[in-house]
Amino acid sequence: MAYNRIDRAAAEALEAAVGAENFQIGDQIGADMSHDERSLYGTAAPEAVVYPRSTEQVSAVLRICSERSIPVTPRGAGTGLAGGAVPVEGGVVLSTGRMNAILGIDETNLYADVQPGLRLSELCEAAAARSLRYCPDPGERSATVGGNAATNAGGPCADRYGSTRENVIGLTAVLA
Repeated sequence: MAYNRIDRAAAEALEAAVGAENFQIGDQIGADMSHDERSLYGTAAPEAVVYPRSTEQVSAVLRICSERSIPVTPRGAGTGLAGGAVPVEGGVVLSTGRMNAILGIDETNLYADVQPGLRLSELCEAAAARSLRYCPDPGERSATVGGNAATNAGGPCADRYGSTRENVIGLTAVLA
């Protein structure tokens, strides 16, 4: 598939969708947005980075990029080892880092409703405060819940409690 570069109109639309404080382009983008934790997949710089704060903003970004054939690379904390957070064709890195809230913890039914950018350290701390735990326990506490779901992360407890896939009971998929 042929992808397009981000032109001025696309940049303005993306900035309007997420707000100036949640939009970076060109030299504003840090080098950390160009790689994950495994150098095997190399580095590739995105043309822009967006930090949406809601599913509506994610949808707006996806719509803008879809209409213009601009590639989008989703990114959590970038702690992965599979290259999934590395932009291959430039385009937009969509960081979930500012969608990081715990929306609720249901102690009776033993589940948490969280946003994808929530770090595991924060989820584990909130669960422990209620004498609960995040069972997959992949070990990388700076990773995000969304990244865990995207990679089906597991850990030393996965044999007993399952990996992330067996511990997700629902999610919201955001489309353009």
